[in-house]
Amino acid sequence: MADAARGMLDRVAALAPEQVAAERRAFDMLCGAYFSDPERALAPAGKGGGGPLRFGMPGAQEMLTPVFLAAASAVGTYLGDRAAGASRGLLRRMFASSSVETAVEEGARDSGAAAEADQTAGLTPEQWREVRRIVEHTLTERGGMPQHRARLLAAAVVGEGLTGEAQR
Repeated sequence: MADAARGMLDRVAALAPEQVAAERRAFDMLCGAYFSDPERALAPAGKGGGGPLRFGMPGAQEMLTPVFLAAASAVGTYLGDRAAGASRGLLRRMFASSSVETAVEEGARDSGAAAEADQTAGLTPEQWREVRRIVEHTLTERGGMPQHRARLLAAAVVGEGLTGEAQR
C-alpha cells in the first residue's frame, strides 16, 4: 500500500511540486502515523486529528500521503472484489511513476512501470474510471479536498489515457 501511495504522490508532483517534495521527505513518518491510527491521521486537525501530522507544514490540512494511503486501500479492496489475485505488487505497478527520479530511487526493477501499468494490471477502461472515481472520492471525503482539486489530482494519479476518455 505504501508503494502505491508513493506512486500516486509521484504522479501529482507536477501539480503540487513543493508539497510533494515536502511529503517525500516526510513519507516514512506520514506512513507511520497513518498505519498506527488511520482515522486520526485523516481527521482534520481541529477535530482531534492530525496527531503526529500537526507539525506546521504548509498545507497540512490537505496532506496527500495519508489520503493516498487510504485511496490505495480502497482501490485494493475494489480490485480484490473484482480481480482474483490482486496483490500489493499489482497496486504498486498500477501507480508506478515513470519519472527518472523515481526510477533511480526505486531501482531498475520498476523502470518504465507506468507505461506498462495498463497492460500489467490488465484493467479495462471502465475499471480505470472506477479507480479514478475511488481516488477522487477518497480525496474529497477523507481528505476534505475541494471537488475541482480532487478531480484534477485523481486524473493525474490515474491518467486520462487509461480510462479511454479524452483529456478534459
